[in-house]
Amino acid sequence: MSYRNEIIGRMVFANVLEMSINKYLKYIKQFLNKTSRDPFYKIHYIDDRISNNIPRGTTGIVVREKGDFQFYSHEYLKLDFELLWEPGDIKWKHSMNWIKTKNLFIHHILTNLLRLQRNFFESYDPKKMVPISLKEFLKQYQFPFLDISRLSRLVNNTWISFSDSSCGLDSNNNPKYLLRELFWSKKKVYAGIIEHVFSSVPIYREGIKDREIQDILKQNYGLNLSVRTICNYRNSVHIPAYNKIDLSNPYSNFFSRSLPLHKKYLPSVPKRYGVYEISIRKHIKYPKFSSKVIYYGRSENLFNRIRSYTYANIKNSIIEQYRGFSEDSLMGYELFMRYFVTSKYVQIEKELLEMFVSQFGSLPVANKLPKRMLLQ
Repeated sequence: MSYRNEIIGRMVFANVLEMSINKYLKYIKQFLNKTSRDPFYKIHYIDDRISNNIPRGTTGIVVREKGDFQFYSHEYLKLDFELLWEPGDIKWKHSMNWIKTKNLFIHHILTNLLRLQRNFFESYDPKKMVPISLKEFLKQYQFPFLDISRLSRLVNNTWISFSDSSCGLDSNNNPKYLLRELFWSKKKVYAGIIEHVFSSVPIYREGIKDREIQDILKQNYGLNLSVRTICNYRNSVHIPAYNKIDLSNPYSNFFSRSLPLHKKYLPSVPKRYGVYEISIRKHIKYPKFSSKVIYYGRSENLFNRIRSYTYANIKNSIIEQYRGFSEDSLMGYELFMRYFVTSKYVQIEKELLEMFVSQFGSLPVANKLPKRMLLQ
């Protein structure tokens, strides 16, 4: 029986780790309310960096103070418990331990990530990201009861916000990151460096070959990558080959990074006007060239519009077809989105579609705007 209870306990704890921050804070509040009449524990605080002005949907906010990055969160996420006696109902003891353990996990992970990725936090420059996997993190920063399964559950649903000195702690306009995005593989870091090289080297405008990029990486970054590897990394960040360089558009550098079109990535999308792009994992053959792009759109509220593509039913049948119909799958993971905040969203959407028609020979497959209207 004890073994069965242990298995059930692990399953419930896994569910606690996967809770969204709003649901988790509600769970803690209910626990404190139900045990307040006869508390069997003593409350301590992990530290005193507490703020109740945390942007909604985020676990906490990172603030730079005296040269160091500090993590502020809701007071419930600072709670640490000391057991005073065994409660009559053992489930309350389990709840106390789950809350305590998750809170300690969060602060252990954030404390070490802030030190590890310090150079990235200072500039938000992806090429300064230190490559580290979940497995490598656990090996380097060990913590009781924290294994790769629990770490994965936490980082895949924990959002943090970074304070902008001009915004303050209570701003909802601060940069937001899913914790998983701070764990970069070497492939992702190198792809980011290659993307930076392509966007900054002047000869890129005239066309630059992978072998030339190889020389730049070796001289400026000390990286010895094969031409084939560079080609693969270049493709992973949607940079065309040198002989197809004219297929890019002048707004590419203004778009956000590409993310899976899934509801858990929505907190990074601003509630502002702009244009957005939807793409898929594989290339589609258009009359002239291939592309992963299937749709360009515009909206006065990018968050609401992009969120609509995560609903069970969407109006655009082509996008729904590429998204897939399996209700058992994580809806939206075959689609990717990126956006560009601009007040000229009507004009820029028109230009993007015109350029796409000119370069690829047709509209993106999910766009239905008649060509005669487009070219007027």
